[in-house]
Amino acid sequence: MITREENELLTRVEGDAPMGRLMRENYWFPFALSSQLVSGEAPLQVRLLGENYVAFRAEDGCIGFLDELCPHRRASLALGRVEGNGIRCIFHAWKIDVSGKVVEAPTQLVKPEEFCDRVKVTHFPVQEAGGLVWVWLGKAAAPKFPDMPFVGNHEHNTWLSVSLGQCNWLQGVEATLDSAHVGTLHQTWIRHIAQMKPGNIGLALDGPPRYEVTQADYGLRAAALRPLKDGRTYVRVTEYFMPFVGLVPMDRPFPRDGTMFIVTPVDDTHHLLFHGYYSENTKQSPIAKGVMMPDGVADINNFAPLPGGRAGRWGQNRELMKSGHFTGFVNNLIEEDMVVQASMGPILDRTKENLSSSDVAVVQLRKMLLKSLEDAKAGELPPGSALADEKVNMANPLDVVLDAGMRWEDFSFNKAAA
Repeated sequence: MITREENELLTRVEGDAPMGRLMRENYWFPFALSSQLVSGEAPLQVRLLGENYVAFRAEDGCIGFLDELCPHRRASLALGRVEGNGIRCIFHAWKIDVSGKVVEAPTQLVKPEEFCDRVKVTHFPVQEAGGLVWVWLGKAAAPKFPDMPFVGNHEHNTWLSVSLGQCNWLQGVEATLDSAHVGTLHQTWIRHIAQMKPGNIGLALDGPPRYEVTQADYGLRAAALRPLKDGRTYVRVTEYFMPFVGLVPMDRPFPRDGTMFIVTPVDDTHHLLFHGYYSENTKQSPIAKGVMMPDGVADINNFAPLPGGRAGRWGQNRELMKSGHFTGFVNNLIEEDMVVQASMGPILDRTKENLSSSDVAVVQLRKMLLKSLEDAKAGELPPGSALADEKVNMANPLDVVLDAGMRWEDFSFNKAAA
């Protein structure tokens, strides 16, 4: 049973909250699809850990990430003009380049260059990787970006989307580690996928799994085990990289392909979900994977908008439920995940839960996060910290059928595997 104090520690990220501080000082934050930042186009409004920023792509392709408010009179740079290598405030035409330097201050008539040099602008380093743009918000110098499985050769085959989650970040992360819901919540979509890919063993998801969880130096390995009729065991291993990234197995026989669920805290009551697929073999699409119907229309920048809010059941179609659709959310599969998370409320009160045996991974996640907060008081780095000196070879998610006597822990498809 979790206490109210523990729930507060796990969920609150704004201001100087311990969890927000742990994230800020140890991890790169994904904040946008690379495609959302276009040279010369309007800056992107970004909100992370309750703070507001703007990001823009200069004409040379470089990206600037700044405090949203102009250092002059604090007007919003989201209204600004992207010109050359910088952004110009429309209020008094001050211009700031991608490095955070004020390069023009037309209102300063005396020694303008010296004046510009003295102005401090809140800005942060960025990194493009895996089709996403990441920012380093920590006080320490930006470390090398971690060698995640979806970075590098996979990127030209990646398909990605982003949605705004209408609840706390932890509700999104916990859903990634919960394989028990797949056969119930997503059953209509699973039937749809089965029609597209008959005989796919990855669709043997009926009934709740038996869970086994082990710790890794980057986070957790959560194995969902389901018995098959022939006596073998079907195993799906989710790899969780602290604190944002969950990778779920995709179709065999491609062990280094996977599904991404990356959760970024916007503030205490919202998060961004970056969902998509990466592959070393073929170009990915939501239609080919069955998460969207062939005639479906979706905006990758707002993939699961959930219109209508609680009063309108977030857009649920009850008439379609009467005709056989299990949930009434028919635009794409991700809607089903996002709506159940939102339905829990902005911040879930975990003291009222009644956890079952299939919730082992969720319990282990919470324990690891709480331990990381406690260890941080002693100056210890949390799992997967980008500040760690040693190179962490992060594993791909695993989809495998085991014969009797075989152990899933003995299988691992890491990025370096041939």
